[in-house]
Amino acid sequence: MTNRKIQLIGLGAGGIESLPTGHKELILSADIIFGAERHLEDIPKNISKKSWSKNIRNDLKKIKKIKNKKICILATGDPLFYGVGNLVMEFFSTDEVDILPSPSILSLCCAKIGQNIKDVDVVSLHGRDFNSIIRYLQPNGKLFVLSHDKNTPIKIIKLLKDFNFERSLIYIFENVGRDDEKITKKIIKDCHNFNFTNLNSIFIDFRTSKDTNFYPNSIGLSDLLYKNDGQITKSEIRAITISKLEPLNRSVIWDIGGGSGSISIEWSKITNDAKIYTIEQNKRRIGYIRENIKRFGIQNITLLHESAPDILEMLEKPDRIFIGGGLSSDKGDKIINKSLECLTKTGIIVANGVTAETENLLIGMYKVFGGELSKYSVSNLKKIGKLHAWDQQMHVTQWKYMKGPNAR
Repeated sequence: MTNRKIQLIGLGAGGIESLPTGHKELILSADIIFGAERHLEDIPKNISKKSWSKNIRNDLKKIKKIKNKKICILATGDPLFYGVGNLVMEFFSTDEVDILPSPSILSLCCAKIGQNIKDVDVVSLHGRDFNSIIRYLQPNGKLFVLSHDKNTPIKIIKLLKDFNFERSLIYIFENVGRDDEKITKKIIKDCHNFNFTNLNSIFIDFRTSKDTNFYPNSIGLSDLLYKNDGQITKSEIRAITISKLEPLNRSVIWDIGGGSGSISIEWSKITNDAKIYTIEQNKRRIGYIRENIKRFGIQNITLLHESAPDILEMLEKPDRIFIGGGLSSDKGDKIINKSLECLTKTGIIVANGVTAETENLLIGMYKVFGGELSKYSVSNLKKIGKLHAWDQQMHVTQWKYMKGPNAR
């Protein structure tokens, strides 16, 4: 641990010369400066400087061992806005680091087009899966995108056309704050044959038509949206199940017997800061889940080709557990007992079953632990020739249990 505070300083497009005098003095008086190569270009030769390697975490481990040196780390804009500052704070406390930000690229770009940042969603595609943007394609939304490279705007324009968001308005910001700054404003349908610099960011004002496609941020989506082999928690039961699980922010959830992944995916869409572990032992269904995750652009699901209860001990302790499969096997009671053991102090478990064997197991658990026991039946109108009749799905028995003093 260093005996002096590390100075983590965010640079604007104007570099060091655009910083307040006090920030500039901290940089010029440093014994050693760390940063990306572009941040170190203006550093005088008499100051020791080191650019980040491909493994910044290893660099930060080395910094942690440096003692009695004035250390400065340079970053872009606000270091904590999708920047290196987040990594730095994994290794150092606020007692060890002073963070001195400049305006973030979000603030700069929104100011240039008169947009309030509180109304804007943000997604970074820098080094991330491009499909993660799909979940943000929503009517009436506004999205700011941190691009990966010069090809990102072109890929986004194509995606928006594919989803029939052609009436949407797009801004492409290039080299913001520099002498060669450029802002392109276009309606998506009018975007053709553009070239962009690597240093760009994007703002999208979503506007829809009757043909626009998107995945709503809701529960109980149509079963037709999911690739599956019939092993899927049906739409209406899915809505009830997620409601019974009582979604909360920054939660950890286990989805045991993932099937198609529908519970995990819809949980993610309404709590996108959750950590979700989806467990499925069937190889074919793993493929379905993987494809559905990609289709919806979900990023916070860890898919595990494993079987319960064996894998459960290895996972982060959950706030919520859904069990949708495996209970009719001879391991059913072990799956529930291990789940109850691992559940956090105020956690909730919901288990669904359609077979008589699973129903008997859930009734037994209800008798021992209490909670809520319910049975649901859904019927949909089906056309039979020129007539109609109710097509009843299988009954679903559901057990809900809340752990802790507030159990109900």
